[in-house]
Amino acid sequence: MGGCGTLLMFSDLDAVRRVLFDAREPKPPAESASAPRTADAVVRGRLVIDLNRQRVTWAGTPLPLTRIEREVLAVLATPPPRVWTYRELYERVWNAAYLDDPSAIRSTIKRLRAKLRAAGATVTLESTRGVGFSLADPECDPGSNPGPGPRVGPAAGDGGGTPAPPAR
Repeated sequence: MGGCGTLLMFSDLDAVRRVLFDAREPKPPAESASAPRTADAVVRGRLVIDLNRQRVTWAGTPLPLTRIEREVLAVLATPPPRVWTYRELYERVWNAAYLDDPSAIRSTIKRLRAKLRAAGATVTLESTRGVGFSLADPECDPGSNPGPGPRVGPAAGDGGGTPAPPAR
């Protein structure tokens, strides 16, 4: 579909499912140009956040999230993909002034990570130390999660038989 990080608008969750999981079914009728348009869903790969119904699904499976968890996830999934600062997240989700204490945000992110992991989601909530958080989906963002860092020690296959030269 190639719509990673794209905001799509649907009249209901069934329309989202039809577009994501069965392209052969007819698309919902287009709304008239005079009708006001609101964002009904944020879609990031197989993650669908239905803002009107306050539901989040991963590959069609509902995720049991609290209101705050849904809102944090919706903010992080909002295009374009980027790092959201602690201040931006707090002020947008809690609708209050940020007091330089990221503990509420970190706690929410910790619970969200556990719930996404339990659902088998490939999206991850990545932290940028001292700055904030971002949402990454290796299926949508090639190179966003390159895997573990560089290996330390002998390379695979060299057997480790040759010691490294001493550091000077």
